[in-house]
Amino acid sequence: MTDGRPRRAIRSFVLREGRLTAAQERAFSELWPRFGVDWSPGAPLDLAALFGNDRPVVLEIGFGNGESLAEMAERDPERNWLGIEVHRPGVGHLLLEIERRELSNLRVMRHDAVEVLRAGLQPGALDAVQLFFPDPWPKKRHHKRRILSPELVELLARVIRTDGHFHAATDWALYAKQMLAVLDGAHALFENTVGSGAYAPRPASRPLTKFEQRGERLGHPVADLIYRRR
Repeated sequence: MTDGRPRRAIRSFVLREGRLTAAQERAFSELWPRFGVDWSPGAPLDLAALFGNDRPVVLEIGFGNGESLAEMAERDPERNWLGIEVHRPGVGHLLLEIERRELSNLRVMRHDAVEVLRAGLQPGALDAVQLFFPDPWPKKRHHKRRILSPELVELLARVIRTDGHFHAATDWALYAKQMLAVLDGAHALFENTVGSGAYAPRPASRPLTKFEQRGERLGHPVADLIYRRR
């Protein structure tokens, strides 16, 4: 039964603002106008106009502090890279990395990634989507907040081109099992590149982060899941 009031959508993240350093404050004032993407629901993004070329585009959802994303963009200048993150310190840090590395193929959004997938991109607009170390929401009552769900897979299938890829990684074993079940269950849309029920080796294209190295020392091996859009 409902009381008639609108229900708030379940978020896959908690918006923790955090304190910005002086450098990050400068990044927002000086670098955001150059590398930040302002978007509100309406017309989908024009990616070719955004980057000034029609190279393939890779989207990363939840890039954290952005260092690994900046490294990937630097290594692979023949593709354009778009990062989405809601936490301002991480966005500010990545803006500074773009400046330091003198990158021209990386843009940044501060928005709900699910909303961008749903309304901000044309069908088949992306070469690949990455989701590395999303919040595992370990408590059972919070599992509904986990971002990787059958609904998200359908959104990914809409925006990833045929033969494009979705790459996820997590160091939370139970979440990895759920991810595998959800993605293998979408076999009409995505094909597991290493075979049903299997995790992929970490590709050299995904940088080994300090977070990951620390997790491995604590006995938390990372599971990579790489799927091809049918």
